[in-house]
Amino acid sequence: MNLLDNAIGSIKVGVEDAQSSKHERLLSAVRNIHAGILLLYKEALRRLCPPGSNEVLLKEIIRPKRDAAGAISFEGAGKKTVDARRIEGHFARLGIKTDWGRFKEISDARNELEHYRPTVSKDQLRALISNAYVLVRDFVVLQLHEDPRTLLGEDIWQRMLEVSEVFENERKDCRQQLEAVDWNSDALGRGVLDLECGGCGSALLQPNPASAKYDEVELECRACGEREESESFIPKAIAAALGEEMYLSHTDGDETPYVTCPECFKETYVVAEGRCASCEHEAEHTCERCCNDIPPEELGSSPLCGWCVHMMSKDD
Repeated sequence: MNLLDNAIGSIKVGVEDAQSSKHERLLSAVRNIHAGILLLYKEALRRLCPPGSNEVLLKEIIRPKRDAAGAISFEGAGKKTVDARRIEGHFARLGIKTDWGRFKEISDARNELEHYRPTVSKDQLRALISNAYVLVRDFVVLQLHEDPRTLLGEDIWQRMLEVSEVFENERKDCRQQLEAVDWNSDALGRGVLDLECGGCGSALLQPNPASAKYDEVELECRACGEREESESFIPKAIAAALGEEMYLSHTDGDETPYVTCPECFKETYVVAEGRCASCEHEAEHTCERCCNDIPPEELGSSPLCGWCVHMMSKDD
């Protein structure tokens, strides 16, 4: 039996387990589908292995060899195959695409379920399984260029579609509710859409109550029921929305996108909006002494810039 057959076999067993209402079968479904996804990844690498290389891209050990003409090539050695970290590196270099964020969420949860929290709710397990189905479908279609219905069989494919459709409908409803809230900040409104439940990792978060003012809203998880207050989730949402810009500010010298609010001292002051996404404080961005712009990192000394604060302290 080859890699692809093993992958499909694991996924099929997982999908069949997922039909059960028993907690143990749902745990088995997560394990089997996770294993199947890793095998699909290895199948993609296998297809790119040069002939006579002993499946070099799949092996943990890679050795150089020289042919009779003196040309150097590489071949795989041993029986141990690459792990997820090595697969990710190979994919990056070979242009193979997958949703690593979704995979790592499934993988981390699988490890957590296996070793630490084997009693998580059935709804949480079903959310993980649905995420795995989406990952399988996308990789089979976009990277292996296979028809998932043909590859998996009509019955298994239809079961996957039914589960994924339910979960995606739930996700869509949560997103619509979040988008309907007046967040009073574009960055905050974007960021909340990317948050996950701190308890179970589910993306099914809804505002509660939906009609409340943005800073009075709690995010409630549909999967496990955990709630998070605005004081806690607003800084996370700002970081989620502006994380890339913050990274570029450190690496490329771009302007810092958000800083600590001088009023509430949370990491929620959005520089481009000129206002704190948490407490709505609007700092003075022009120094009242020298009339120069106050750099984002110096807004804590507003209405003066850092230089003027320094000079005035010397005068004292």
